[in-house]
Amino acid sequence: MQLKGDRHFSYCLNVHPGEKPEDLFRVIQQDIPQIKQALSPEHPFGLGLRIAHEASLALRAPEALGTLKKHMDDAGAYAFTINGFPYGAFHQTRVKEQVYQPDWSFSERLEYTQDIFFQLAMLLPEKREGSISTVPLGYKFDPDAQQKRKQMILHLREMASYLDFLEKDTGKLLHLGLEPEPDCILETTPEAIAFFEEELLHGSTVSEEILRRHLGICLDTCHVAMQFEDPVESIQQLKQAGIRISKTQISAALECDASIDPEKLRAFDDGVYLHQIKSSSGQAWRDLPEFLAAPDSEAGTLRIHAHVPLHWQGDAELHSTRHTLTPEFRNALALSDCTHLEVETYTFDVLPESLRAGRTVTEDMIAECQWALSNVT
Repeated sequence: MQLKGDRHFSYCLNVHPGEKPEDLFRVIQQDIPQIKQALSPEHPFGLGLRIAHEASLALRAPEALGTLKKHMDDAGAYAFTINGFPYGAFHQTRVKEQVYQPDWSFSERLEYTQDIFFQLAMLLPEKREGSISTVPLGYKFDPDAQQKRKQMILHLREMASYLDFLEKDTGKLLHLGLEPEPDCILETTPEAIAFFEEELLHGSTVSEEILRRHLGICLDTCHVAMQFEDPVESIQQLKQAGIRISKTQISAALECDASIDPEKLRAFDDGVYLHQIKSSSGQAWRDLPEFLAAPDSEAGTLRIHAHVPLHWQGDAELHSTRHTLTPEFRNALALSDCTHLEVETYTFDVLPESLRAGRTVTEDMIAECQWALSNVT
C-alpha cells in the first residue's frame, strides 16, 4: 500500500509457499483479498512477492506472467518488491545453510535474479521503483568463501549493468539490496559499507553512478538487532556512505537472558531454518542446537535468529527485539531515501503454538502489519 511521500508498505509473501506459480496464484486469490480488506480497503494493496527459481522459469512465458498480473489486478494489488534471497524450497523441508546457495559466485544466482527483475519490471505500475533483496554474497563458513569473492563482485557489477539497461528500456528504476545476515560474508553495517567502498566500487569498469543507483542494502531490522547494532546508526552510516537502502524489512529476533532454562528455547529448534545466536558478551553460536548442547548461563543477553511476530509481546523470560524499533528509528527511516518497507516474518508455520494463540497465518499477517503501521511507518 502506498504511504505518504511515495513510500510503499507490504508484507513478504515468503510466509506462504511460493515454489511454483500456482502457489503464488493461490495466495493472491485466497489470502490477499482478506488482508487488503483489513489494511487497505479503499486503495490498491502493495505486494512483496516471493518468486522461487522454479516459479521464475515458468513466468518466463508471457501467458504465465500475464496470468499473475491478472490475478493481482483482480485482487486490487500491485507489486513493488520481491524477496529474491531464497532460490529454492523455503518451507516444510530442511533449509538451514542451503538458503545461501547458489551464492553470488554462481551464474545461476545472476541469471535467476535477472529473470525476476525482468518479471518485476513487467508487473510494476508506471513511474514506480522496484526492489529485490538477495543473499549478502554468501555464507561466511563456506570453506571457499574468500576464493569466490572476486567472481561475486563481477556478477554484481554485471547485475548493475543489466538493471541500467532495463531502466533505459522500460523507464523504471530497479535496485538490488544485499541483505546483511548473521554468519554471512556481509553481517554488519560496517562490513557492508567496507565492501562497497573498498571492493565493489574500486577498479570497476561499470561506472560508480550505475553501481550506486542499482545496488544497495536491504536493511533487515532483525539482523541489525542480532549484531547489537542501533538501527538508527545503521541508517545514518549508510546514508553518510552514499549507499542506497533499497528496502527495509521490519522484523524482530528472539531475545532472552542466557540464564534461561534451555528447555524453553528448544521449542524454537524447528529443524528447518538456521537459528544463529549472538550474545551481548561477544560470544556466538552457528545454530540453536549448538547452544542447547552446551548452554552458557554467563553469556549475557542472547539474540536468536528466530523471526518472531512483531505483535507478540513476549513474557517474563522470552522477549523480542522489537524494542529497537523506536520512535527515533521511525524518524530516521522517514528521513532516509528508503521508500520500500516490508514486514518479514516467514516462520509462522514453525513457531511454537504459544506465540500463535490459535490464529491463522492471514490473521497473524494482519496483526503484524497493523503493529508496523502504527509503530514504524
